[in-house]
Amino acid sequence: MKKKTIASVASIITAVFVIFGGYFYQDGNKTAVNDKSGSYSSIHTLEKVEFPDSIIDVSGEGIEPFGYINAFVTKVTDGDTFRAEYKDKEYKVRMLDIDTPESVKSGVDPQPYSGEASELTKKTLTNKTVKLIFEEGTTDQYGRLLAHVVLDDGSFYNAMMVNEGYAVSVFYSPNTLLKSFYDKLQNDAITEGKGFWELPERKRPFIKNQKGKYVASYKNSK
Repeated sequence: MKKKTIASVASIITAVFVIFGGYFYQDGNKTAVNDKSGSYSSIHTLEKVEFPDSIIDVSGEGIEPFGYINAFVTKVTDGDTFRAEYKDKEYKVRMLDIDTPESVKSGVDPQPYSGEASELTKKTLTNKTVKLIFEEGTTDQYGRLLAHVVLDDGSFYNAMMVNEGYAVSVFYSPNTLLKSFYDKLQNDAITEGKGFWELPERKRPFIKNQKGKYVASYKNSK
């Protein structure tokens, strides 16, 4: 009787979360519920990908070309954007070389798999100290730091998101050193139908434009 009662209570809680647009996780298989992005079934544990030290030679600590800092993540804004503190100063950080489906962009409805990407980043990075590694260009036009994110166990978070189909790879000069590295990860994710690549092409958050590059579907429709 106790087990049935607990199961009933869990079902009620799950229903409440779904009705009010929230998320519900089960620790065993990391099942996720979300009715806002209209997409999905579950969030899986990310397969570890190591940072390619042989391609990028980090020079030393500091916010400078090919430097690094150890920063404390205070708030995750989206799947690829967060805030972090370094030496008593808070910075906005945009993950380098990747783009996740939009979940909070003004004027854009939450895209398929935006909820998964955002929740994964929140779960993985919030209140954690991470290593931010820079390439030649350290900031974007909005003043955000552009960084590769490496976790304390050596996991390369940006690459793991692409590897599992929660992000697409994008490159802007002069930060293009890892293009070949990401091309393989993304092609494998597409072939294996991981993450949003499992969706029919017309429903994916990223589709090919006339130049053969993957762009956000809402941009390509304009």
